[in-house]
Amino acid sequence: MLRIVTALLLTLGLATTACAEQEHSRFALDTHYKILDVQGSVDDPGKVEVREFFSYGCPHCYSLEPAVTAWLKEKPEFIDYVRTPVLFLRNAEPLARAYYVEEALGKVDEIHAPLFDAIHKHREPLFSEPALANFFRKYGVEPEQFTKLYSSFGVSTKIRQADALSRDYKIPGVPNFVVNGKYLILRQNLKSNEELFEVIEYLASKEKSNG
Repeated sequence: MLRIVTALLLTLGLATTACAEQEHSRFALDTHYKILDVQGSVDDPGKVEVREFFSYGCPHCYSLEPAVTAWLKEKPEFIDYVRTPVLFLRNAEPLARAYYVEEALGKVDEIHAPLFDAIHKHREPLFSEPALANFFRKYGVEPEQFTKLYSSFGVSTKIRQADALSRDYKIPGVPNFVVNGKYLILRQNLKSNEELFEVIEYLASKEKSNG
């Protein structure tokens, strides 16, 4: 009986090792992800951070947004999802400021998707402070309140931090993802959105185990 139990345990151990090796070989360093030269801190050290670099003006970000939304509904609880708007695209700063106004107002869930739709689906030219202030009015934000937040010290500080982070991480384009301030996903080598989130979860689980 002892021999049978020992054999079963050995078989289980070999199977677990084989699965881990298979998963490891499936997602390879410098093929599916890379380790950042400059690694950063995370907003919530108690969780594993997944940070999306995006821009409202980016059509690829807009195309990916439904997949992001679906994944957020079922992502592991230990993952803290953070969005960071970039400033290196044309007309990016007003839109980046708009995102941080949403954050300051606690209205990201209410405004984020409609702002994407307005720009890419309805072709609204929301690339200036007055145009954005008028758009936010639809969501109960008066232009005076929007303008005050848009130019505020808090929002300006977040803009500088976001720009510095995208430079430190050498973000090549958007949308892009960094896991726990350590790994940059190499999206150009991935076959699908499904594989993108599989790599993200693989790295997040790896960081959780190491933590």
